[in-house]
Amino acid sequence: MRFSELPPTGTVVWGYGREGAAVAAELAHRGLDATIALPDATDSAGAPADAPLPVLVGAAAVEALRAARVVVASPGVPATAPLQVELAAAGTPVTGLTDLWLGEHAGLTIGVTGTKGKSTTASLIAHVARAVGLRSAVVGNVGTPVLSVDADELDVVALEVSSYQARTVTTSPRVVVLTSLYAEHLPWHGGYAQYVHDKLNLLAHGPEHVVAAPGPAYDEAAARVGAATTLHRPDAEHVHADDAGDLVWPGVGRLGAEELPLPGRHNAANCALALRALEVAGLLDDDASRLTALASLRDFAPLAHRLEPVASPDGRAWYDDSLATAPEAVVAALEVWPQERVLLLFGGADRGLELDPLVAYLAGRTGPVGVHAFGAAGARLAAALPSDGPHPVHLSPGFADAVRAVLASEDPARRVLFSPGAPSFDEYADYRDRADALRTLLGC
Repeated sequence: MRFSELPPTGTVVWGYGREGAAVAAELAHRGLDATIALPDATDSAGAPADAPLPVLVGAAAVEALRAARVVVASPGVPATAPLQVELAAAGTPVTGLTDLWLGEHAGLTIGVTGTKGKSTTASLIAHVARAVGLRSAVVGNVGTPVLSVDADELDVVALEVSSYQARTVTTSPRVVVLTSLYAEHLPWHGGYAQYVHDKLNLLAHGPEHVVAAPGPAYDEAAARVGAATTLHRPDAEHVHADDAGDLVWPGVGRLGAEELPLPGRHNAANCALALRALEVAGLLDDDASRLTALASLRDFAPLAHRLEPVASPDGRAWYDDSLATAPEAVVAALEVWPQERVLLLFGGADRGLELDPLVAYLAGRTGPVGVHAFGAAGARLAAALPSDGPHPVHLSPGFADAVRAVLASEDPARRVLFSPGAPSFDEYADYRDRADALRTLLGC
């Protein structure tokens, strides 16, 4: 659906977070007779005073949504919410900001989705595009609303799309990148099969190209795309990450793992996905641009909370990987130092995700890992690991207790990895809040 297809009356914006506010401002700018609905607000005190459209709360908001001709839902509204289910059953069209924007800008967009790695990959695409002289921006789930940029002034837009945003998309970007695929956000979607269905909706509407990581991402993409879409993956004939974590581009060159500003083979693989996406989009069409693109990766500034070094008072090297909220992401982080002794801070709220990938990895890992577990998810991991195994386990009730236990530990490990494998909402507002708490506990 496009903004231009919204009816002049009867559009209801559900929610007023970052995206809801952006949509409401755009609808007001376009002169639509629309409404903002906040069904969870109990009284008018919960309504934003500076909203550009009329605001309804509580029961009035519920009735407005039920009577809407089109609902523009914020990503924070779960697909399993009873009112969402009711609207779907009634046949009410439900869209989102990403869908409305893509309807008008799909041709210049490289959309990036995946369970992990999408922010880094989208940012890499925009960075490399700038390096070869293109006007680019990175927007979407990365934290910059799509309406904050003038797309008419850009050559390419790298759009990060969450599974929440992908669910309502009806127009695919011209190029889609799928970075990884494993269980996340299951309560929001109602299960893993629905999560995969919703996330892959981004590539289900006829993109020209899809670039997918090998494994489940590629296999699921192959089952979803139509005949008009060309499916790619990094392989030995194209740019790819080798087993050592080097970035190899046949006919162009190689960057060693030590030359990349992003640690880990998984990040080298993200670099390969970004370069391949720009290549199939026709934006790296000569040898000079490909050489420039490869070299530009040395200057990429890593994003925060992704294996980010943190100063500490204990002489060890600490790393903030607080966005790693799934066991598979913890495995990827530990693989940066496969032979070394490492202390791991793991835990948080327990969503019931399978811990088998991490437990199996630890069973076969050479370098010992001192596991400092905390919270409900940490307690479940501690129970799953053998008490007499090569990886000692220390269980703390909360995050701060676990950090203090690491600081007091005489373990000879020289690296501490905070890669929680679970969300933070049992103790903190979000992953940033928990990362700030880490820095406070470390005195930095």
